[in-house]
Amino acid sequence: MRIPVISNLRGLAFLMLFPTSLTMSHAQRQWTLDECISYAIDHNINIQQRALDIKKSQVKLETSSNAWLPEVSARVGEQFSFGNYNATTGSLTSPTVADNNDLAYTTGGITATMNLFDGFKTTSQKRADRFSLDAATANLEKARKDIGIQIAIRYLECLCNKSMVDVALSQLDVSQKLCQRAAALVEDGKRPLSELKDVEASVASDEYALAKAKGDLTLSLTDLAQMLNLPTTEGFDVAPVEETSVPPMPIDYDGVIERWPSILAAKSSIESNKAQVKVARSGYYPTLYFEGYVKTYYVNMFHTDIGWGGFDKQFFDKNLNEVVGLHLSIPIFNRFQTRSNIRTAKLNLMEQQLALDDARQNLRTEMQKAYTNTIVALDKLDAAQKAVDAAAVSVSYEQERYDAGRSSVFDLINAQQKHMKACQDAVQAKYEYFIRQRILDFYK
Repeated sequence: MRIPVISNLRGLAFLMLFPTSLTMSHAQRQWTLDECISYAIDHNINIQQRALDIKKSQVKLETSSNAWLPEVSARVGEQFSFGNYNATTGSLTSPTVADNNDLAYTTGGITATMNLFDGFKTTSQKRADRFSLDAATANLEKARKDIGIQIAIRYLECLCNKSMVDVALSQLDVSQKLCQRAAALVEDGKRPLSELKDVEASVASDEYALAKAKGDLTLSLTDLAQMLNLPTTEGFDVAPVEETSVPPMPIDYDGVIERWPSILAAKSSIESNKAQVKVARSGYYPTLYFEGYVKTYYVNMFHTDIGWGGFDKQFFDKNLNEVVGLHLSIPIFNRFQTRSNIRTAKLNLMEQQLALDDARQNLRTEMQKAYTNTIVALDKLDAAQKAVDAAAVSVSYEQERYDAGRSSVFDLINAQQKHMKACQDAVQAKYEYFIRQRILDFYK
């Protein structure tokens, strides 16, 4: 009986190119790539931290925007005095009315101040905070892109491991059928027992390869589920993706660089630091602010009537005092603190400018490397597919030689092992290209 080797090999190649998920197909929910990326964006801690940075920047911008509003405060006080009191001067010594005049002293007032000019400090700080908010927003977008790339890579690694399981299953099926054939030939006395033992050893080796492939798949699925921050990894599985092996299109490096989130964040940080230089320089300017207040008090002598009337008369009429005025503060010398602040702000600005140049260079290098890796991966995929076809032909010829008694089972097993290795290499090349292609797509 001739084993249908060619059909098995074709089936193996089909499984390699289009994984059918022979394993873990029971009652598991298959997540699509878009679902994984969306879930990760919603639940990733780093992204949540970047979102909090935006809220903090919004609060800071709101605070600086409200700095021009007046500040109003009210105060009340109550004091008790025991001893001498001068009703004329308010002194607690040298009384003119009486000795030992115990009293209660009630005070109240409302104060309002408003900044009129502060050397453009408030305006510059508001501008700095606005660009800080833009930088935080860009950093959030960068974090989303980063997690998208990471999830896509892990997702495709899971699909690669599923294909490896399919390859191992198909190879084990071929080995088991060969073992059955060898057992029948040994029983008929047409082949020595040593050939059966060689085939059984090959079956054991293929079983080990299958167990390893399943273990790698389980670990990769667990890693992906943990990256998604799922509450449990039980029942987690991934769905196949449709990918095309087409040559990548060239990248508009300059266009991508200038709109990439990390570059936008660096640019916003530079503008924020420019504004911080103006904030520091405001220390050289005078400040002008308006102040107005209303204050009053009430004195209650426990043992003497000083003739000032009751609470209403004193607090709201006799002792009521209103004051308005302007205050101008001119800086003269502050131990060179303003000069030091300006120097520090300029150094921070230079540091951010260098960071922008470095980010541009790194991003260009990453894109060039991603493009080159994609081209190389596509070439490797083409070569790996040719190797699979050549190995399949070799197995077919070796099968015919074995059936004709011109070759040993060891040679046939060796050809089958080479074919399986070629299939595994092709699977790895395929998903390496898909991963490179996915990374490259994020830069477009």
